[in-house]
Amino acid sequence: MAQRFRALRMTLALRTMPASTPAFSHSVIDVDHQAPDPLTCLVRAYDRAIRACEAFNHHDSREAISVLRCALELDSPASKSFDALYAWCDESVDCGDFVGAAQCLRALRDAWRRATQAKPLTFARFRAGQRVC
Repeated sequence: MAQRFRALRMTLALRTMPASTPAFSHSVIDVDHQAPDPLTCLVRAYDRAIRACEAFNHHDSREAISVLRCALELDSPASKSFDALYAWCDESVDCGDFVGAAQCLRALRDAWRRATQAKPLTFARFRAGQRVC
């Protein structure tokens, strides 16, 4: 029930936000079904947050970072670590350090982008114990 409420809240918040990228719902799934997969949607959410920070737009930066935070499932230690990074980005934006927030978000986005480009054969070879690189 809590997950459904969180997904509904996220969907409603995103539909009221003006943006050039598609809206996202809980677990960063594209509401309009325009993106091919959730990782691509996540990369787009990072792009939105980075653009807002680069434009020194406080309101849009906070909104875009909140989208990333709301998409987290806070049941795992990794999710809590991401939430801490997003909280730091929020604090940076509040203090006027848009560049620092953008750099942090860009590093995270680049890591996720590399994850979207991983070849399935690479993972299969890794599981088989073969050298990946």
